Amino acid sequence: MKVEDEATYELIKDELMKAEDEATYWLIKEELIKAEDDVIISRYLKRMIVNGDSWPDHFIEDVDVFNKNPNEEFHSQSPRFVIVKPRTENCGRTDGCQSGCWRIIGRDKLIKSKETGKILGFKKILKFCLKKKPREYKRSWVMEEYRLTNNLNCKQDHVICKIRFMFDAEISFLLAKHFSCLSTRSPLPANQLLPAYGVCFFDSEAEGAFYLETIIGYDGNTWPSYVTNDVYRLHPLTLVDPQDDKFKEFGTCIFANRTKTCGKTDECDGGGCWRIVEGHRVIKSKGKVLGYRRIFQFSENEEPRNVCEGEDPKKTAWFIEEYRPDENNKKDKVLCVIKFLIPLNQR
Repeated sequence: MKVEDEATYELIKDELMKAEDEATYWLIKEELIKAEDDVIISRYLKRMIVNGDSWPDHFIEDVDVFNKNPNEEFHSQSPRFVIVKPRTENCGRTDGCQSGCWRIIGRDKLIKSKETGKILGFKKILKFCLKKKPREYKRSWVMEEYRLTNNLNCKQDHVICKIRFMFDAEISFLLAKHFSCLSTRSPLPANQLLPAYGVCFFDSEAEGAFYLETIIGYDGNTWPSYVTNDVYRLHPLTLVDPQDDKFKEFGTCIFANRTKTCGKTDECDGGGCWRIVEGHRVIKSKGKVLGYRRIFQFSENEEPRNVCEGEDPKKTAWFIEEYRPDENNKKDKVLCVIKFLIPLNQR
């Protein structure tokens, strides 16, 4: 074999190995996101601690995770698996940080193997409690902490923490399952995670296609349990955190099972209503119609409240970008992106 051929062969071999490693990475990630509690303990924690297997790339090690603000450390659209030394066995709260702390909301629950019934370990649930939380804000950071039984790991050197950004109703579902003695037959609210925040593409057509493809590709016949069909009759302050930097930049995603057909919605709780300011606009991808977009603007009954620090309430307004698939897809599924922006006629 010529030198040039050998170099080409090695290059191709390296590329194939990289592609294989990347495929393995995404398979493990998908499995971890959907994995039940017994799988996380037996297939990952036990193998890594008892058998000495190496930690997968999906795990990060951070002994100070309890002293950090998850809003600054993690991405809301993707769960993170963190390896830490146990910090929560003997108390109900952690040291925390300036903005808040982690508190136990679900104490130790025995995790058993579904195949053998053997006890594998324990799980507790913590919630990051902000010192200042907007009234009725519907999302919080939640940590599920997994540890082995003492006979498998007497020193309890490490635990696995699964950290997610969840709706309040989704947290209630998680706690109901945690405190239930019997395993629930109901599936978790979402096998495929739906985005917590909007996206910001340069091309508005591509942005609309992203949202509609998210709806169409959603793995489930119904939206998860944490949607709200009241989005069109709720004041936006009950749905979003206006001081959240990610909200300010991207907007917050809310999901519904139905839409509004008229130009004005019912009066919202707390006053005001949503009005359609831009009618249906067709969103296409590769020449194919995916669905439609409409824009609602919130009209206050009284002087608007200054909800975003540094913003002039007289020059900014609440908007909903509503995305709905066409009738050939999931027509009863609606994705609403709530934003606080300067109206187009004032920009």
